Amino acid sequence: IYYFSISALCHASLLEEAFSKGVQVLSMLGEDLPQIRTHDEKIGHLNETTSKLSCLSDDELLTYKMMSDPSKIMAMKFLWRLQVSLLMGKPSFIPHVTLKMIHMSLVHGMSAMYAIGFVYFGSILASIGDIKDGY
Repeated sequence: IYYFSISALCHASLLEEAFSKGVQVLSMLGEDLPQIRTHDEKIGHLNETTSKLSCLSDDELLTYKMMSDPSKIMAMKFLWRLQVSLLMGKPSFIPHVTLKMIHMSLVHGMSAMYAIGFVYFGSILASIGDIKDGY
């Protein structure tokens, strides 16, 4: 019911409320967004994630274990929904959600929503000038 509630808030352009409710639900699922306060912290988190991903080949990522924990799968769905609301309402928070999606995928396995996280991650890297790794 929370998922549909957040979707309805997004469709009603109540993006701040959708974001707040999404963060609340994520916390209930045991998943909190990373705290990124400065540009340097954001770059640090991006570099750390890029480093973790660089250890995996494309084939390893494509055949990575699948996420099986229902609460983690639901958290990924909420993170995906948050990406949509953030795009219009709070774009500065997109890296928080993106990094969480990547982290959860690497720790708990891939899910149907992991591709969204990787697409946003690539676009964030490209936006800060790292076109090669962003691709």
